[in-house]
Amino acid sequence: MSVRRRYPAALAMGLLVGLSAPAAVRAAEPVAVLTEIRPGQGEVRVKLAGEAEWKAPQPLLSLRPGDQVRASADARAVIVFTGGRVPQAVAAANSPFTVGAPSVAAGGERVQALVNSVTQFLVGKQDKPAYVSVYVPLSTRSVRLPPPALLAPRETRLVSGPVTFEWSGSDSLRYMIRVFGPAGLVWEQGGLPRQPVQYPASAPALRPGQRYAWELHTERQPVQRAEFEILPPADVGRVQQALALLVPSALPGQSGSTLALLRAGFLSQEGLYQDARKELLAAIATDTTEPSLHQLLGHVYDRMGMKDLATDAFDEARFLSTPRP
Repeated sequence: MSVRRRYPAALAMGLLVGLSAPAAVRAAEPVAVLTEIRPGQGEVRVKLAGEAEWKAPQPLLSLRPGDQVRASADARAVIVFTGGRVPQAVAAANSPFTVGAPSVAAGGERVQALVNSVTQFLVGKQDKPAYVSVYVPLSTRSVRLPPPALLAPRETRLVSGPVTFEWSGSDSLRYMIRVFGPAGLVWEQGGLPRQPVQYPASAPALRPGQRYAWELHTERQPVQRAEFEILPPADVGRVQQALALLVPSALPGQSGSTLALLRAGFLSQEGLYQDARKELLAAIATDTTEPSLHQLLGHVYDRMGMKDLATDAFDEARFLSTPRP
């Protein structure tokens, strides 16, 4: 009996002793995220702790203590850390850079806490949702135009200001918008062309803190519906104060793309997906080749229920991060 009781414990001990070094190292919690991959005329590579091979990194790759990042020629990478440490640029001159154990750097306490929170939110974002795609043979694909799709606001909180409704669809159709609140129908308008429509000042005011839904109706198409919420004033002030810390003056030396990722990450944490989308699209318009911007945009689209756009963004991030021969 005593032998039987000891056997599982001995087996477990043997498994622990026999655990490979790479697996033990990878069990450590991530302490950083790779926010920029800029190969230029060189290349950016990472070597995970306990592994021997240098690999091309994924956008928004989570990094653990002992992981290394290197850049060659004019290539450059940027790493942001948990704990509020100052983001680190990696170039040929300081390669390979080894990610250290977590620590808290000196600096503004509020900025540290905010960067730490956003970095922790970005951990794991190198992965994408597992969508199931079904290939449809060309001969059986419908030639009809895709149905209208709601763009904004969609499954998001809104900071403030007039709500503007946007959707995609045929220019030859006319549309009706209906807005619902907790007590039922609030406002509707029909005969609309496909262009952004602002919620009118003459309609009943949309109250902060309440959940609303809007529907898009058009001929011979299923009704499209999405929800949104107006942020309460106290939360608006808190969000604005936080965004005021994620600026060049508070994080000197950081590129616009890393700042945009931090700002969009914070907005996503707050459920402000529409504002996060705008932040990322503006950054992409300026920096079209940074894969991390597209990667986070894919996650934002996913949370907004826009699966096709999410897939496109993830595919673009993968394309931009794939080494060229």
